[in-house]
Amino acid sequence: MVVTLQMAEITAELMKTAGLNTLLGMGTVFMVLILIMALISCFKFIGNIGQKPAKEEPKQTSVDKAVEQIAANEEAQDDTELIAVISAAIAAFEGSNASGDGYVVRSIRRIR
Repeated sequence: MVVTLQMAEITAELMKTAGLNTLLGMGTVFMVLILIMALISCFKFIGNIGQKPAKEEPKQTSVDKAVEQIAANEEAQDDTELIAVISAAIAAFEGSNASGDGYVVRSIRRIR
């Protein structure tokens, strides 16, 4: 009876020590992770020391001008030539009859 009681006390002490070691280890790991997170979040401030914040200029006007220039330089093409090229590409891809009887190109739209 005495031996069983001593074994239970020894097991309880071991479990208590193991639990405290586990909590201490997990607490240490999470504290280090929080410190690393704080350090990484400070990097955005470290890189900008001594520099003034850059003002963003509106770039929309330059894009609009470029689109207008492209539209002005673009020549009207004959759509029949484009349809023929697309039809030939589809026929070559399908590997079927080259006459193109199995499909019809209904419309072609430019994506802007």
